[in-house]
Amino acid sequence: MKKNLTSAQWLRRFLALALAVLAVLAVLVYIIDPYYNYRAYDHKYKLDKIFSVPGVVKNYDYDAIVIGSSMTQNFDMDSFRQELGQNPIKATLGGITGKEISALFKLAQDSGHAQTYYICIDNSVLSADSQEQRFPDYLMDFSLLNDYKYFWGYEAWMRFIPLNLGLLAADSLGIELPQRFSEARSIDLMGDWAYRYEFSADRVLSIYSESDNGAAINVDMAGISENALDNCEVFVDSLDLSRGDIVFFFPPYSSLLWYKMEKEGSLESTMELKRHFMELVDGYDNVKVYDFQGAEFTSNLDNYMDLSHYSPEINDFMVSCFASGDYLADSSTLAETERQIRDNIQVLLSRYPELEEIEK
Repeated sequence: MKKNLTSAQWLRRFLALALAVLAVLAVLVYIIDPYYNYRAYDHKYKLDKIFSVPGVVKNYDYDAIVIGSSMTQNFDMDSFRQELGQNPIKATLGGITGKEISALFKLAQDSGHAQTYYICIDNSVLSADSQEQRFPDYLMDFSLLNDYKYFWGYEAWMRFIPLNLGLLAADSLGIELPQRFSEARSIDLMGDWAYRYEFSADRVLSIYSESDNGAAINVDMAGISENALDNCEVFVDSLDLSRGDIVFFFPPYSSLLWYKMEKEGSLESTMELKRHFMELVDGYDNVKVYDFQGAEFTSNLDNYMDLSHYSPEINDFMVSCFASGDYLADSSTLAETERQIRDNIQVLLSRYPELEEIEK
């Protein structure tokens, strides 16, 4: 005769079954590892701007890393290999904050892969009051203690594991997928967005005429907070500048953005903020700063897709400067760069007289 189980026995069996299921799920996540949290292989899974970047930083094989906003996402990693002899990765996020840069920088330092760190310094990184950190905390360390969020997380099981298993199945069956799937799995192309947009003066002027803030897709590059100088100090203090070769660079926004800032009365405060940053990082033998913001090409809007985002050719130009030393900056070069920015605004206005109509 079959013996009826007591309530306590049912509960024990239920708990045992639940624990077994949870254990199986955890083991599967560890083996599949859709976020690259334990190991990283190129062209394996679809890469995600939030969930994949930390794992690539921790586990991929590289000796140089590019950290920054959408201003860095179109860098061609082959240009670093050819021009500088480095094996780089990108750790980028649109509208990246100072806190996110600091977190990625520390993670890369702790990972021990990189010798050289290229860090993009946007206006917003130095000045913004916001200290948002969008990368999941359990992915930003090397501890297993908080990985339960990964093992049993909704995102892993509902979004990434089914998709990535489908991609692996297609590979094993020899099914040729559209090119966008291959590109989305490339660590070199992680975050790349240039193929989706047109770079032209007509587009930039249209955006400027139709929008109160055409400065950027993800963040207001023209805004300077009241606590900008203090925020700049907090950002620099959050970085351990004693380890590695560190290359900061100011990206070449278009002259139209500087014109906008001049009209709004924030141009001088932006220059003051840059001067303050330069003073804070001065004195480190392992730190270099490149300043591309006075470059002549910034007055040619055909190089841009909005007021701040430039074409991949500009990214290539910056890498060539990292190799040659052109546009290397220090406190003594800032006055000349500021003069060039203002001169470029005048070139812009003469090149695009339709700006006068837009301003009316």
